Amino acid sequence: MITREKKCAPKALAVAGAALMTLVFGADAARAEVLLTPFAGVDFSGSSRGTPVTYGGALGFLGAGIAGFELEFATTPDFFGNAANGDVFNENNVITLMGNFLLAVPGPVRLYGAVGFGLMKTRLEDPDRLFSIDSNDFGFNVGGGVIFFLGDHIGLRGDIRFFRDFSDNQPDGDFDIDLGQVDYWRAVGGITFRF
Repeated sequence: MITREKKCAPKALAVAGAALMTLVFGADAARAEVLLTPFAGVDFSGSSRGTPVTYGGALGFLGAGIAGFELEFATTPDFFGNAANGDVFNENNVITLMGNFLLAVPGPVRLYGAVGFGLMKTRLEDPDRLFSIDSNDFGFNVGGGVIFFLGDHIGLRGDIRFFRDFSDNQPDGDFDIDLGQVDYWRAVGGITFRF
C-alpha cells in the first residue's frame, strides 16, 4: 500500500501543478504564442557614432491577452565609429542581452510596448592597441513597436527602443548605481515566425 502511494505521488504533483498553472494564468496560457524574430536595423543618437548597423534576434511569448515576455540579443559592430573613417577607435562594439516585459494589443496587428533589463557589454580598442576597455554593465531598454501578421505563422515587425547602461559612479566598494555613459536609440525591422 505504501509503495502504491509513492508511485502515485509524481502523478498527483503533476496534476496539482497543471491545476495551479490554469488558475494562475487562466485560458491565456493554453493559447500562448511563441514568436521568433531575427532583426536588423540601426542605432542612432546618444553615444553612437553615425548610424551603425545592428542585428540580432528575439524569442518572445505572448498570450491571447495583453501580457508577454521576450528574451532579446543584439550586437552592433563599430558602435563608436571606425579608425578607417578617421574615428578614434579601431575595434569596438556594443552587445545587449535583455529580458523584456511586453504589453500587446490582441489581434492580427499587435501594437506593443516593451520595458526590460539585462546586460550591456561595451568593447573599445584604439588603433595602436595602447588601451582596451571591456565593460559588462547592467542596462535597460524601453520602447515599442508593431507586429503585422500576414498569416498564421509569419509576420512583419518594426520596433524602436531607447537603451541606457547603469554604472557604479563611485568605485569605492559600496553598491552605488547611477545612469552610465552609453545611451542610444535603436530602430529595427524583422520577420516574425509564430509557433
